[in-house]
Amino acid sequence: MQALKNILIIGAVIIAAGFAFLGYEVYKRSTDPNHPRTFSARFGMQGKAPEAEPPVPPAPPVPAPVKAPMPTEAVTLPPGAVLLPGIAAVNGRVAVQVKLTDGRTQVLLVDPATGEHAVLVTSTP
Repeated sequence: MQALKNILIIGAVIIAAGFAFLGYEVYKRSTDPNHPRTFSARFGMQGKAPEAEPPVPPAPPVPAPVKAPMPTEAVTLPPGAVLLPGIAAVNGRVAVQVKLTDGRTQVLLVDPATGEHAVLVTSTP
């Protein structure tokens, strides 16, 4: 039993020494640029560092966008149609789902600035 304990302790010391050696090598290779087996030479990352470009002057401040007027016409749904939950923004427009009385579902794309709307998709019942 004592021999098994000694073998286990010796094995643990060897494993710990191996991990310490690996850690030391990784540290040495990553910090020494003149190491013969450096990581940058092995993975093709050698070369001159890019030259520093002169700083670009900051862009002039952009004025706040002008808000579009509220639409004068309301979007009217067909009689008996129900607006389903779930609204999404698509390129500055609002997509809404409408369930029609015949069971079909439509996706309307509404432009909030002008009130114009178009049917994007119609599903079958």
